[in-house]
Amino acid sequence: MATLANTWLIMALLFLLCWWVARNATKVPGRLQAAVEMFVEFFEEICNSTLGPEYGRKYMPFVGTIFMFVVIGNMIGSVPNFLFWLGWPGFVAPTQDLNTPLALAIVVLLVVHISAIKIKGFRAWLWDFFEPSFPGTDTVGRVLGFIILAGALVANYYAWTGYAGAYSEAGTQFRVVVGALCSILALLTILMTIFSFQLGRVPNIFMAPLNFVGELGKSISHPFRLYGNVFGGFVITVVLSELTFYVGLPPFLNFFFGIFIGVVQAFVFAMLALAYVAVAITE
Repeated sequence: MATLANTWLIMALLFLLCWWVARNATKVPGRLQAAVEMFVEFFEEICNSTLGPEYGRKYMPFVGTIFMFVVIGNMIGSVPNFLFWLGWPGFVAPTQDLNTPLALAIVVLLVVHISAIKIKGFRAWLWDFFEPSFPGTDTVGRVLGFIILAGALVANYYAWTGYAGAYSEAGTQFRVVVGALCSILALLTILMTIFSFQLGRVPNIFMAPLNFVGELGKSISHPFRLYGNVFGGFVITVVLSELTFYVGLPPFLNFFFGIFIGVVQAFVFAMLALAYVAVAITE
């Protein structure tokens, strides 16, 4: 409940800040507008240097929003609960709940792959999972590639044969899962065979599982890095506060983990999201 309440509070604060600055924007900016403009220019420069001017400005709002949400989410846990008389559950950092970093990582994953499909095309996006591929102009590479494709067809045959044999014996859930896997395997084999002739290259079937695991690994390490640092700081603060009887040390720890480490981890999380987008949309 506390995580959900603080998440909505952070979103409301960000919305009100953007609305207020946009509503009161002037040619001669005040302090708040100047601070916001400096923030926008800073992230726009980073995005332009990473993605280029063509895509940098387009992805700057996405990267900047992630940074602002995460940095406020990390720092809000250091605020005393002065709204307890309203029944507020307390200012708890949403990022110390694993669900929040996982949700952010899923959003980043969707943006990365949808951007890759939109910018590079579906064929190039799918082909990346089979890189490094064999050059089609090389006789040895072409022969080896056709052997791999033939092996994939054999795997399709045995998969569908096993699926047909187990259809009458297994439960409905098993039929759906195995049938879906067989269909995906068959579809990928057909697509990669067509693409290999169109692009003049032969796909490396052996690299597909490794590249898929690599993408999955990035999506797992991305949220766990943030969660581990924020939750670890919370645990250290609680343990040391108990040992020192809350004398002197807790304010320093709250400042260190809530503000300093919170800003650093938010910046790292946003930069990783930017790096994943850059890798995905690069030819």
